Amino acid sequence: MVAIAQSARLHLMSKPYKTRAGLIPMVVAISVGFLFSFAWIGIAIWMMTRRTADVLIWGGLITLSTLVYGTYLMLITGKMLREARYKYSLELTESEAVLSVIDPQNRVRSTRMVLLDDVKYGEYYPYPDTASVILHAPYADLELPLWSFGEQRQDAIDFLEGRGVRIVNVLSDDPISQPE
Repeated sequence: MVAIAQSARLHLMSKPYKTRAGLIPMVVAISVGFLFSFAWIGIAIWMMTRRTADVLIWGGLITLSTLVYGTYLMLITGKMLREARYKYSLELTESEAVLSVIDPQNRVRSTRMVLLDDVKYGEYYPYPDTASVILHAPYADLELPLWSFGEQRQDAIDFLEGRGVRIVNVLSDDPISQPE
């Protein structure tokens, strides 16, 4: 979890997922969503006990829409739980950017690399809870999940800019050059 900076090397390890910016509001929002889903299911069941045709139809529609919404919430929750166990390792050298994604539960490690000389430009998305840089090269686009490195994300941006990689902040009015 320590940044090791040498003359031509920067190595960053991801912070624990619980330190991610925006995690607490997201958990609160999902919890409130589940609470409302349970309340609407209760209301739908209560409506359907009235046993009139129009109330049965509305109760069925409320139940169906609430189940669809609850399924969506479960998918979001599942994605958050999967992301919570991933660990990221970013190594930037004079000539390359290497991103390793480690899933300790399944004992899977994937590594992607791009040569910095081949990078046309990088798109920087600065929002703290989803901060990332997408490096565009002719043969690959490499997304660096800067949100996982906490406050050290600026070190990665500075390192890339110091190596001549043009970084475009998507929130600014700078034009984004298209790869050839």
